[in-house]
Amino acid sequence: MTNGFKDSLPSELVAHVTSMCGSKGVKWLDELGDVVRELEQSWSLKVLEPFPAGEFNFVAPSVRDDGELAVLKISPPFESIEIVGEAAFLRSRNGGGTVRLIAEDMGRRAILIEHAVPGKNLAELFTDDPSQSLGPAIEVLRSILSPPPASSEIKTLDEWFDGMRRKHPPTSFPSGYASKALNIYEDLSRDSDRTFYLHGDFHPGNIVSATRKPFLAIDPKGIIGHIGYEIAVFLNNFHWWQETRSDVRPRLDNAVTQFSDAFDIDPFELRQWAFAQMVLGAWWTFEDMPEIYAGEVAKADVWDV
Repeated sequence: MTNGFKDSLPSELVAHVTSMCGSKGVKWLDELGDVVRELEQSWSLKVLEPFPAGEFNFVAPSVRDDGELAVLKISPPFESIEIVGEAAFLRSRNGGGTVRLIAEDMGRRAILIEHAVPGKNLAELFTDDPSQSLGPAIEVLRSILSPPPASSEIKTLDEWFDGMRRKHPPTSFPSGYASKALNIYEDLSRDSDRTFYLHGDFHPGNIVSATRKPFLAIDPKGIIGHIGYEIAVFLNNFHWWQETRSDVRPRLDNAVTQFSDAFDIDPFELRQWAFAQMVLGAWWTFEDMPEIYAGEVAKADVWDV
């Protein structure tokens, strides 16, 4: 790493950590250089400049002493340490459909993972024809689905929606959207036959090209829940990718149809899941970073439910 370590950090990472963690976040940023150097020694690797797109974690390419490429990821002191769930999910997949987990140090909230090469995500690869990203996404999703583990330490989708339920009402967050999303979740999540160990953040940016497999998933949260939520994450990110196009609705219709056919889920149900997931995501922004919340919840209307 360079001498100006803190100056090398992505500006969005600094902003998010400072906003969400306060003084603890400032301390973490100040000490991060030392933590990286300790992990370089412990895991026998050289850490390079961090990826510029890192927003919520320190993520940097690394080279191990044996020449193997890897990625170092260190989590800030968030209230919920998602890197624990990520490590558990990657460990359970053992490279099947995801990058491999190489090492972990939960005391430092750090993991070392396989560096997928060439590592271009679906949004980068299919800029000219985004519909071509749907097939690879469906294949990767098929490869990573597995039954829920017995461990009680794995987060559940119930917990995520309960967070919004506990605060609703009263807040200034639009109550109509929250009520509708919670009602949809209550109804659709009852289907236990469709409950799996989910990636939890399955979107075009988290599916990348690789050499040992055409595509691999990265950056999982690792939660137990209904597959409809997993697909909804992709659909909503696909919407944000396409929302400036005049034919965005036909593009969304095509995406819904392909996932519906692939996983035998009613198209309207997938739209309901997409509505509920978009509201939940907007709620998280409203709750954790109110200074940047800009009424994104209204975009959920695109799903016409």
